[in-house]
Amino acid sequence: MTSRIILGFASLLLGGAIFAESVLTDRMTFSTLSDSMDVTASEKVLQEAYKTLGIEISVETLPAAEALRRANEGEVDGEVQRIDGITKQYSHLIQIPIPINYIQGAVFSKRTDLKILGWHSLKPFRIGLVKGVLFAEKGTSGMNTVTTSDYRSLVDLVIHDEVDVIVAPYINGLVAIKNHPQGAQLHTNGILETYLLYHYLNEEHEDLVPIVTKVLKGLLLDGTIPRIRKEALRELVGETEP
Repeated sequence: MTSRIILGFASLLLGGAIFAESVLTDRMTFSTLSDSMDVTASEKVLQEAYKTLGIEISVETLPAAEALRRANEGEVDGEVQRIDGITKQYSHLIQIPIPINYIQGAVFSKRTDLKILGWHSLKPFRIGLVKGVLFAEKGTSGMNTVTTSDYRSLVDLVIHDEVDVIVAPYINGLVAIKNHPQGAQLHTNGILETYLLYHYLNEEHEDLVPIVTKVLKGLLLDGTIPRIRKEALRELVGETEP
């Protein structure tokens, strides 16, 4: 955990620029999901945003549930990206209200004839998830699920018929399948939902929230955030989303 970085901020809007006074910092550390390819774009967005404030950031990759725990308990300064509304469960985190990325929840299986048209369509199946991926856990609540710790293991579950389908962010699923030696057996069976992703700060950095919000809003409005995402996606999978 970095030392306390704020002695006091005065956020002034002068000619569209933000000026922060009395800033002391060396760097900030944010947690994020390990083995999550879609986070690449968000990391680049945050590097751009915090550079504006003269703050160097580093990212610590962890299993999904552990990443949230460390951010919530203040062992790191916040989370790179998560879905909307997680503060109900993780009360020591503050959501920055500007979306920095998005994910599409997707279903993959060996079957080419399977068309998934919503969460309810999954009820008859054994479903594989990565533990701590909150949208997947919430969407399949009460269903027959098997959890694993990473996307490689998730692909293994469906390849070896331990589950019928897997649910994952579309990009993470594509990359995991592409990198798996037997991944060519799998197909995309549908997009369940699209989720905006937000940056979260631990409550100890509450004074930073309005300033980071202003910077991220500027990056969204000038097209920097969508440009970074598009470039990252092309580098990862060489294509766009459905």
